[in-house]
Amino acid sequence: MLQVYLLYFDTEVLKIQAEVLKLNNETAEVLDQELHQVLQAEGYDFYDYSDEIAILVDDRGFEKAMNPVFELVSAFGDRSRLAGRLVFVRNVENEYSTDVGSIKYEDIFNLRLNLDINLIGMTKEQQA
Repeated sequence: MLQVYLLYFDTEVLKIQAEVLKLNNETAEVLDQELHQVLQAEGYDFYDYSDEIAILVDDRGFEKAMNPVFELVSAFGDRSRLAGRLVFVRNVENEYSTDVGSIKYEDIFNLRLNLDINLIGMTKEQQA
């Protein structure tokens, strides 16, 4: 199982919510399906939050109607805007690539204390 930290904007209570989820990572394909479901996305991009932590986000988040737009500052000081649900994972360096690994509770604790993130709006409604 892969442990991830999910941040999203709950439109019913109008606040940013966070959850720790365990995703099935039996195979790369199964994990990919799980991530698509959690992100509510057909595809996703990686955003490097720090050397150890990556954020997965909907690769078409800005194209969807009424999707939350977050502005956050990475550990490197970069300010970015991301739209949709955000899944935090650990970067796992391999010989030829970087894979995703389970986020640790210590990472979540540090994110809760230090994450510089704000909801700055919603994407526009689609025009008919």
